[in-house]
Amino acid sequence: MNLDGLRPWGGLAGGSPESADVVVAGIPYDGSAVYRKGAALAPQRIRSLSAAMPPVTEDGRLLTGLQVADLGDLDAGPDIETGWSKVADQLARVPPNALLTVLGGDHCTAISTLSAQVKRHPDVVVLWVDAHPDLCEYSRGGRWTCGCALRRAIDVSGLDPQRVIIAGGRDYDPEELEFIAASGMLLVSTQELARDLTRSAEKIAARLAGHKVHVSFDIDVLDPAFAPGTEIPSAGGVSTRQALDLVRMATESATLVGFDIVEVSPPFDSGDITTFAALKMIFEVWGMSWNAGRHVQAASSETDRGHGKR
Repeated sequence: MNLDGLRPWGGLAGGSPESADVVVAGIPYDGSAVYRKGAALAPQRIRSLSAAMPPVTEDGRLLTGLQVADLGDLDAGPDIETGWSKVADQLARVPPNALLTVLGGDHCTAISTLSAQVKRHPDVVVLWVDAHPDLCEYSRGGRWTCGCALRRAIDVSGLDPQRVIIAGGRDYDPEELEFIAASGMLLVSTQELARDLTRSAEKIAARLAGHKVHVSFDIDVLDPAFAPGTEIPSAGGVSTRQALDLVRMATESATLVGFDIVEVSPPFDSGDITTFAALKMIFEVWGMSWNAGRHVQAASSETDRGHGKR
C-alpha cells in the first residue's frame, strides 16, 4: 500500500503524553496464543496503516485538534505471567485525563491494560467485547493462556467481576458460564445482539451509565467475513457495523477512559481488512470520546455564561 506523504494516526500524532487527549501504546506479545501466533505483529501493522485513515468520524465530525501521543511498543518479555506488571506500571503512568489506547497482542495483554486502568481509575467498569469470555482458571495447557485472560486480569488487578460486562460471547467453556453466573456478571451474547441490537445495547448502557468505562475489544467478536486475520475465527459473529453501533450506544451515557484492541493477526489477514476494521474501531472510539468531551465543555461554557448574566 502506498502511504507516501501520509502521517501515522491520520496526522493527529505528535502531542506529549502529559497533554495529549489520547495516549497510544502497543504490546507486541502473542506468547499466550495456543492455536495460531501472529498477533505480536499487529501493533506495527496497525500503526503503519493508520496513515491511511482520515481524521474524520463516520458522521462527518472532524478530529482535528485531537492530540495523540504514541509511546511506541512496551515489552512484556517472553512470558506475560512475569512481564505483565512491568507493562502495567508503564501504562499506569499515563495521565488519567487521557484516553488510553492499547494495541495488542493477544488478549492476555489486557492483563496489563486492565491492571493499569484500575490504578488510573479505581472505579472503572469494563466492557469486554469478545466471542470468548476468557474466564477459565486453566485452559489449553496453562493458567496464562488466552482462555484465561479476563480471569487473570480480575485476579491480579482486584477488579470486581460485577464491574465487568461481556458482549458478543458465543464460544464458551462450561466453567466460564458457571463463573459468570456465580459472580453476577452481565453476559450479552452474540445471539442477543443479532436479535435486537438496540435493546441489547440499552441493557449494557444501563450498567455503564454514569461510570468511567474501558472497552476491551477482541477483533474475533466480528464474524470472520469481516475479520479473518485472528487467532481463532469464530463463525456467527457480528458485523463491523453492528460492533460500531454497539459500542456507541452502550457507552453514550458513560465516560470512556480507555480502549484496547487485540487478537489482530496480520499473517492470517486478507488484504488488511482485519487491520482496517481495527483502525475503524479505534478512530470511531476516539471520536466518541472527543466529541463527548467537547459537548461537556460546551455545556459547561453555556452554564458559566448563564451564571454571568445573573
